[in-house]
Amino acid sequence: MKVRVRSRFTSALLATGMALPIWLAAASDSLHKTIHLGQTATVAGKTLQEGDYDLMVSGNQAKFASKGKVVAEVPCTWKTLDARADHDLVLTNGGAVTEIEFQGKTQAIDF
Repeated sequence: MKVRVRSRFTSALLATGMALPIWLAAASDSLHKTIHLGQTATVAGKTLQEGDYDLMVSGNQAKFASKGKVVAEVPCTWKTLDARADHDLVLTNGGAVTEIEFQGKTQAIDF
């Protein structure tokens, strides 16, 4: 009987250990942050008015929500920065959002 309990414990421990890397990989490419746009901007052709947005990134998809409503859902790519970002930063070029950096992270998203 003790052998059976030990076998089940070992199996459970092994299964948990195998699932951990999958969970960590999934967690590393998802993010939920509040960002502020100081002026009207576009992201992947969609117009975002000045204000605060809840940004939800999952894999290569970014959703911008305002007042609980998703106003833009656009593709994005993750990139590695040379150093950790000092603060959250929305980079624009000609009124278009090109990149968003996140405080304390070495990962940013590109549009």
